[in-house]
Amino acid sequence: MKKAAISTLLLCLLAWALPAAAQGVLPASPGGWASASNSKVIGPPQLQTFAGDQADVLREYGVLAAEQRQYTQKQQTITLTLYKMVDPSAAYGAFTFLRDPAMRRLDVGDSVSYAAAAKDKALFVVGNYFGVASFMGQLPSDALFNEIAGAVLPHADTRPYPQIAGYLPLSSVTAGNERYPLRRGGGSVVTLPARLNIVPESERYVLGPRALAQSLPTPPSQTEDWLGFSRSGEAIAARYKPAANSSSQELTLLVAVYPTQQVAAKEFELLSKWIALNAEAGQTNGKPLVYGSRASALIALVFGAQSREQANALLDHIQYHSSVTWNEPSFQLKEPPFSTMIVGAFEGTGVLMVLAMAVGLGFGGLRLVTKLLFPGRVFDRNSNVEILQLGLNSKPIDSRDFY
Repeated sequence: MKKAAISTLLLCLLAWALPAAAQGVLPASPGGWASASNSKVIGPPQLQTFAGDQADVLREYGVLAAEQRQYTQKQQTITLTLYKMVDPSAAYGAFTFLRDPAMRRLDVGDSVSYAAAAKDKALFVVGNYFGVASFMGQLPSDALFNEIAGAVLPHADTRPYPQIAGYLPLSSVTAGNERYPLRRGGGSVVTLPARLNIVPESERYVLGPRALAQSLPTPPSQTEDWLGFSRSGEAIAARYKPAANSSSQELTLLVAVYPTQQVAAKEFELLSKWIALNAEAGQTNGKPLVYGSRASALIALVFGAQSREQANALLDHIQYHSSVTWNEPSFQLKEPPFSTMIVGAFEGTGVLMVLAMAVGLGFGGLRLVTKLLFPGRVFDRNSNVEILQLGLNSKPIDSRDFY
């Protein structure tokens, strides 16, 4: 019995492994690189094999499968891991999460939507596929990434990527002094806050509490869903650096968007349970001090600000706009010319008249033919006619007189 159970288990594992291996999409020799072995494909439960301590975060984004393959060219070796995500938003989020601000952007062709590289790692996104290339030495040529993207693209999801990054301001107001005249011949000088510039490549698109906790300097919770991701919320966090001559510390701006403004209003009310929202510096009760505001279905929070005025340097530059997308089939109603409408009315009337004449002639002709072939048997059966008489006339009424 024990041997039979072990055999059954091995067969089940083999049955799972064969379809998994069949769904690998990485090519065998892209861009002049050779692979000595086939791809290794695993599912989400075994994700630690490829992703290590980031496996939980990638599962939070939504991983369907992962594929890994090694390539060699001369003395150089590259290990390429390809993650198949649930949709392009998840692939974009995983890319921003693993991207380091020290990485530089790559332009490796139209098939790759996003790409960045450092001295030993390169990241790229093709539809709902997110790739990580690990190597030592020189960055592989664009031909490698182009051929890999070309092989992945036919299997990729082509839906659009999230547009939430458009809400992030690139910078705040310019530092310095500005004169606001209060009366004729006079004025008042107001000192503007230091200019805040977004740290390049610091944006992180998050879809769950684990990724969010690693994107904030003082997260309220590491695993609890305090921002409302379970209610279809999505968020993006970015760091902002003050001017070089300013002593202000770095700020983190978090922007969250919800399906409706009612959901956003409810989540904004619940934030006080986790953070000291818009509170005074000495009244936080041990919670992280955060300044924020809500506009319709958008919530913006600033972490690390020392005052409301400093936080407003970012909050005042967020422009919320909503858009409605209609993805059902539609058509355009175009009115024909007036002359065409008149001609069509006459044609329609003529068709109705001809149809009425045809029906009338057909009915009358049928009665005549029936009376000729079957006289007194179908129509005009006087024996079945019953007439009520008042007796005002002495002559009785004969039903045959009606035909």
